[in-house]
Amino acid sequence: MAVAVAQAGADVGVITNVAEHADDTRRQVEGAGRRAATAIADVMDQGALVDAIAGIAAELGPIDLLVNVVGGALFDDWHRLADYDMDAFDRLIGRNLRYAVVSCREVAHALIAAGRPGAIVNVSSVAARGTPLLGGYGAAKAALESFGRTMAMEWGLRGIRVNAVAPGTIKTPRAGQSDLAEEAAKSIPLGRRGEPDDIAHAVVFLLSDLASYITGQTLVVDGGSTVGPPSDRPPVYVTNPRVLARFPAT
Repeated sequence: MAVAVAQAGADVGVITNVAEHADDTRRQVEGAGRRAATAIADVMDQGALVDAIAGIAAELGPIDLLVNVVGGALFDDWHRLADYDMDAFDRLIGRNLRYAVVSCREVAHALIAAGRPGAIVNVSSVAARGTPLLGGYGAAKAALESFGRTMAMEWGLRGIRVNAVAPGTIKTPRAGQSDLAEEAAKSIPLGRRGEPDDIAHAVVFLLSDLASYITGQTLVVDGGSTVGPPSDRPPVYVTNPRVLARFPAT
């Protein structure tokens, strides 16, 4: 994400709790010819996050563009709703929603005070539409999209656009890579799992002037997985023999 934004022409500030990620990202951003600033902080610590945002602005100048990409569900966050672990719920809300509200607030406050326009992209998930075993994660992402729409309403006249990108399953280490992953890709209309660049490019578009009349929207980037499995056969609920005969399996 950071490298794609740098390649599009922006200086980049990165907040992460992994020093190696910060160092690697700085090298790549500077390799793209842009300035980079990094801060090591746990975004779920509100004070640390606010300080990190202020530090980035002090080093690079006013923040015009913001991407909230931290999030996800870890192994211990998967639960059936009938036995739901509320500690997991609280973790998921903090990791996927609460910090993003804080960072949007901080950046928007500075933009409004300075009379500057800006653009924000929050990374949501197709899980916002409902996913078994990930009720808390999906709820947090759905709330993130809702907050974003309200931000778009409140801040639009200030020249601040707010949108979201909702990825499907993307090839990252957390998603897991195995023969099962390749088999699962066959259920996606485009026939493959997404790459990180697929999401990064969507984010760059929404940050850019090419999207200057788009706000309060969620762009789903999932290869068509939320549309349904690939098929050129009649839907399963079609039982008319004459229709079925017209479209035999190929």
